[in-house]
Amino acid sequence: MTPTGIAVQDVPDVESYRPQHQFLDQCVRGDGRTDSVRALQRYFNQDPTVGGLYAGRGFERFDSGGDAAAVRDQITAADVLALTFLSITDRLPQVALAVTVANADRITDLLRQIPADVTMHEVGWAVYAPDSPASELWRFLKQCGGKDRWVAANKLLARKRPHLLPVYDSKVQALLNRPDSIWACLWTWFDSDPSRTVAVAELRSEAGGIEDISLLRCVDVILWMQAMSGSLSRRRTDPTTTNGPTS
Repeated sequence: MTPTGIAVQDVPDVESYRPQHQFLDQCVRGDGRTDSVRALQRYFNQDPTVGGLYAGRGFERFDSGGDAAAVRDQITAADVLALTFLSITDRLPQVALAVTVANADRITDLLRQIPADVTMHEVGWAVYAPDSPASELWRFLKQCGGKDRWVAANKLLARKRPHLLPVYDSKVQALLNRPDSIWACLWTWFDSDPSRTVAVAELRSEAGGIEDISLLRCVDVILWMQAMSGSLSRRRTDPTTTNGPTS
């Protein structure tokens, strides 16, 4: 359960994530594209008369965002509260004390070493390597409020660096057939074909009203909504085929 299960000196092999990439392509510019636009529209809908409201629609935006200049290098009470928008509630007081009081200085030191004004498709693999500040902080946050809180760690990092580090939970993990490294999976997807960045941006624009939402968050929402509905995953077969991984 690591974001980077790769040797320090190695750039991830794109072929290792071919099935996941094929499925992502289906969602973004293939058979599932229309479903993906609709998923973004449903998830970020603000009008209760149109449909149900997802609390997660406010995760990035709450309290001006976790990457606002004044707070980008510290985890605040608002960041902890934002976890509840994504269904993280267990032992939240312990998490809050661990990240905002007991270990605040260490967290700030590491956050200062993680770029805040760049996106995943603009950076090299070194940002995500096992010896990077991002990986060190992920490993540390997993232990805050528990022994292996990898989902909470991913969501806190996504709150602080929404353009660089993805939200990731067990539902998306299962949908993608448990890739060895979600960071490597997504980084190689963007890095190996720059047109994918354009394709996600076009989905975001077509959905409307979410231009301030990061591309990574859009990908996460598309995958999470797909995991909940299963419409495209039910059309996939064996993970060794060109249809992508099974859930």
